Amino acid sequence: MRILQVCLKPPYPKLDGGCIAIAAMTESMLISNHDLKVICVSTHKHPFKAEKVPAEVLKRTKMEAVEVDTQLKPIDAIINLFSNKSYNIKRFYSQDFENRLVEILTTEEFDVVHLESIFCTPYVDVIRKHSKSKVVVRAHNIEFQIWQQLAENEKNPLKKWYLNLLSNRLKNYELSILNQVDAIVPITNSDKDELRKLGITTAMEVVPIGIKVAEITQANLSANNLHLYHLGAMDWAPNIEGVSWFLDEVWPKIEANYPSVLCSCAGRKMPASLLSRSSEKLHFQGEVASVSEFVSDKNVAVIPLLSGSGMRVKIVEALAFGKVVITTSIGATGIPYADGKNILIVNTPEEFVDKIKLLIDQPELLKSIGLEARKLAEAEFNLQNLSSKLTYFYANL
Repeated sequence: MRILQVCLKPPYPKLDGGCIAIAAMTESMLISNHDLKVICVSTHKHPFKAEKVPAEVLKRTKMEAVEVDTQLKPIDAIINLFSNKSYNIKRFYSQDFENRLVEILTTEEFDVVHLESIFCTPYVDVIRKHSKSKVVVRAHNIEFQIWQQLAENEKNPLKKWYLNLLSNRLKNYELSILNQVDAIVPITNSDKDELRKLGITTAMEVVPIGIKVAEITQANLSANNLHLYHLGAMDWAPNIEGVSWFLDEVWPKIEANYPSVLCSCAGRKMPASLLSRSSEKLHFQGEVASVSEFVSDKNVAVIPLLSGSGMRVKIVEALAFGKVVITTSIGATGIPYADGKNILIVNTPEEFVDKIKLLIDQPELLKSIGLEARKLAEAEFNLQNLSSKLTYFYANL
């Protein structure tokens, strides 16, 4: 099939979960030998660097980018208050990007235009105008629900009001546009079910995040000591919220009761306020050059998410490494886990500390849960299998 993949940011380098998810879709389509063209938005946060794209991927996709200024601007945000438009969406629209899209669509024919998230949907009308292709949205999350959850957890009345405004406008846009496209590819069954409840009648096929599990070296977990880690971009609101909760509500209890436990946190845009909190047992650093090197001496992945939908790439990655994953029910959304067997679920500080005690008291669980985690990744998130599923769905649209 001839497919145009439109991305809200460059897939490479794989800086965060979003990049990894987009790159997985690119690689999935190439595995199935589709004739793929990729165009992406290049931003201040995610600039396009051709040299960071694997040579074979760059050659086969003729990947290119258009620079778009997506930065938050206080004046624009204030002006936007007096409209009924979603500021979240408006930031991703660019006339330059639209012009390049038109050039591509008028010189090449495609069977499918694949949009990576609703932030690429401002171009649906122009795609319809210049192409007969099917328009498909990859639903990384139900976006408005993330902002809705952030609003619910916010204690500052003014911030709560503004987050509610953003979530309501985003909801109106999201539910409208998803009924205008030809198909949706959610990442989880729970997102698919929720979209149906919200009135979305568009054709859907669930395709989880895929990774090349065989290329990830499985960990041989040491039970001598617990070394927790969190790895995630710290310019994403749910990560900031979750890490703050862990540091304020959970870590002091762990430190007081189990002083031998270590914890390392890393990620792009790590704020100075956290970097300054580094100590002998709690360490913070910025973006890591190699994920595998960073996690190699650590045995427990901590993903304390309190808001969000979709699937957390870092959990899938940790499962493939064979790490013990401790996360919340929200964090584990979309993963067919068995609590206590291949993952550990916690929703309160007390439950978190109980799981740490469990791993210390029963060190054999580290290895058994890690082995089962790897099996789960191999069974559910193998990119080769998911590639075939996506191809079948697109062929039958």
